[in-house]
Amino acid sequence: MSFNFTDTANNTSFDQDAKIWRGLQVKPNYGPQDSIGGIAIKAMLEHPNHIGQICHQSGKELRNIEIATKAIQIARHFERLQLKQCDIIGLCAANTENVAPLFFGALAAGLSISTLDPSYDKEGIKTIYSCTMPHMIFCDGVNYQRIRQAFDECGLSSSIVITLNDHIEGVPSILDFLEEKVKPEQYEGPILEKGLNQVAVIVCTSGTTGFPKAVCISHAALLECFNSMNFLNKRFLCFSSLYWLTGILTLMHGTIGQAIRITSEKTFNPEDFFEIIQQHKVEIFLGPPSQLALALTSNAISECDLSSLDYIITGGGFISYPLIDKFKKYAPKTIFYGGYSSSETCCAIAAGICEPSNAVGTIGQNVEIKIIDNDNGKLLGPNELGEICVRSKFPWAGYYKNPELTRTIYDSEGWIYTGDNGYINDEGKLFLSDRKVDIRKFDNFHFSPSDIEKVIIELPQVADVCVVGIPDSVHGHLPAAAVIKRAESIIDEREIYQHVVNRMQNFEHLRGGVYFFESLPRTVTGKTLRRQVVGMCVELSHTTTAKVFK
Repeated sequence: MSFNFTDTANNTSFDQDAKIWRGLQVKPNYGPQDSIGGIAIKAMLEHPNHIGQICHQSGKELRNIEIATKAIQIARHFERLQLKQCDIIGLCAANTENVAPLFFGALAAGLSISTLDPSYDKEGIKTIYSCTMPHMIFCDGVNYQRIRQAFDECGLSSSIVITLNDHIEGVPSILDFLEEKVKPEQYEGPILEKGLNQVAVIVCTSGTTGFPKAVCISHAALLECFNSMNFLNKRFLCFSSLYWLTGILTLMHGTIGQAIRITSEKTFNPEDFFEIIQQHKVEIFLGPPSQLALALTSNAISECDLSSLDYIITGGGFISYPLIDKFKKYAPKTIFYGGYSSSETCCAIAAGICEPSNAVGTIGQNVEIKIIDNDNGKLLGPNELGEICVRSKFPWAGYYKNPELTRTIYDSEGWIYTGDNGYINDEGKLFLSDRKVDIRKFDNFHFSPSDIEKVIIELPQVADVCVVGIPDSVHGHLPAAAVIKRAESIIDEREIYQHVVNRMQNFEHLRGGVYFFESLPRTVTGKTLRRQVVGMCVELSHTTTAKVFK
């Protein structure tokens, strides 16, 4: 079987004196000035007739030579527009036909791509792109008006908005980039001017403050992940847009590794999931645990033939073994592979085949880990619980336009403090315990309780509020609000819920419910005890008087 994951358990070493664990150390496959775009184009031209992409909705198949030719046309057009290396373009689109050529063409030209999921509303678009300020942005035609208005309102009226599909008369489109005749075999893209640290993509994450941060990731850091994956001739499915690292890595390594990528223009839903797997005989699926949980709620799972599924790779959240057990009833031969990573580290901190012990896996290649005591910073040994700190050979390139915050993430020796607690056992396997920060996820989107609290506390009749995430087997966490009303207040649950709906993103809506209390548990210093609040909300949610909105 050409597809395989290396079990690195025997390659994990522990330095007893320094108290540092190290994964397998390997040399990079590519040079410091190689671009992702150039490497992908070369790989496609070596196998020109290989079917690289199949769009499920249209049924259209694209051979490597077609994708590579379009990528070269796009790279050349950027050059004619006089965009320079490291100039930023935006991408806010679903997985449509020309996303792959655009991605590789832009990176071959040395540009940086600031990505966003097309589900974001106008305010979310303004927040992200007022930071990265792209020269132009590519989007689906259906979202053109929303993006154009957002750009006009945040000082980007001179930035061009270009449609990738559903083109609009008088509006620039990707078709303008595909007019030049090229000879792909003669193309030689530029080398990266900044080498290892040149930024390929800028993705967004949420930190301890809850404010979006633009994470810069270099070509070298993304290419480093390729050493541990081999997708040769495998039919691969991932619903994630290029807003997610999973979507970016799937596109990159599926193309370089000669997979057959099955794409969907729609977001994940169980019906399409089962239809695509059965129709296209998908062998590898990559997605967050929440998508598998949703799939289990569908009656279609008992009718679908899942026998083609060799691997399910989960990312973007911890997957519990009970969830795997439930899915394996319908796909008994499928191997589940999980991992632990972050936008800042990019690479897999730890990964491995999922097992009942709920170990995350063994340490990733070219990764070092140390565990420190949360109270005194002391270095810990095997089976001792503390904060996980990570150092990799090709670190991220920092937060965009925020060097001060970037410096706070590292210590003097280049270690990243993850904010996650865990330990490594005697076999070199990493186990996660809990998060030090309060950020939670709904359907793989981060939400910040403090951000939602700031919106709710605007209501005059609210005296105090604590927002928490109620654990949910399908969605991850459901935002819920514990509210103390002002005296004689007549505000009700729906009014608070609707206020959040009117002000915030869909994934921040209070699907976990709104609950009124006389007081909230606090520490002696006055800080709200969120964990206790979670329990209080969960208890009330099971009563007949609970007001939970969907």
